[in-house]
Amino acid sequence: MNDIAVVSYIGSIARVSLLIFFGIPLVRWCSNMLIGIFTKRFSRHVGLSIGNIVFYSGILFIIVTVLYELGFNIAALLGAAGLFGVAIGFASQTSVSNIISGFFLLLERPFSIGDIIKSGDVIGYVESIDLLSVRVRTLDNKLVRLPNEEVLKQPLNNLTYFPIKRIDCVLSMPYSVDVEYAKAQIHEVVAHNSLFLKDPAAVVMVYKLAQHDFDTEIRTFLMVRVWVATEKFSSAPAMLMQQLKDQFDKNNMVITIIHNN
Repeated sequence: MNDIAVVSYIGSIARVSLLIFFGIPLVRWCSNMLIGIFTKRFSRHVGLSIGNIVFYSGILFIIVTVLYELGFNIAALLGAAGLFGVAIGFASQTSVSNIISGFFLLLERPFSIGDIIKSGDVIGYVESIDLLSVRVRTLDNKLVRLPNEEVLKQPLNNLTYFPIKRIDCVLSMPYSVDVEYAKAQIHEVVAHNSLFLKDPAAVVMVYKLAQHDFDTEIRTFLMVRVWVATEKFSSAPAMLMQQLKDQFDKNNMVITIIHNN
């Protein structure tokens, strides 16, 4: 190997080393910077998506440049990669569909990082929105990966999209109990708890007159509807149920709570 070849080889190694040691941190820095900018301007969903696109594009550019510096025939590699890509494309239609669905989720923005969503049988906090999937932390602290295509195709409930939510509670009481007196007791519970909003006002109404399960006695069913701030929604139903029970026990009223959400 002559001196010119040695110098050229050393120069290639130096450029590759600089590209790897400085290029990768630079790409990561640019990605994080764009995540911060787009998160502030739009949402964390948009920020993460843009950041991921820039990061993987930068890494791909570094890999191609390194291969070129090491003397590989980039044109031949790209041609082989094209043929390989076609074969992989047929074998990975699901992945492509998930990527396309991910872009639709990005444009539509039905939810953001930190929202509580219900997709199928899965309910939980959105931890991340990636190119292929949405990662959800369930309410019992399990990580569930939902493919983007599945999230887009089936009905989706965003449980934290609006700032307030309604709690519905169905009560059953003997037909002989004075309905207006029972309503007054319920309104007293709601009025003395700041957790329940005054606007919209609570609603207590007769839901139906019917038999309960296999009981032959006709009973009166009341519907109780109260509104709470979304961040209190998880704890509010149990609190409402406990306070209604305490209020009825205090007045020696036998009330059965049929449904509480």
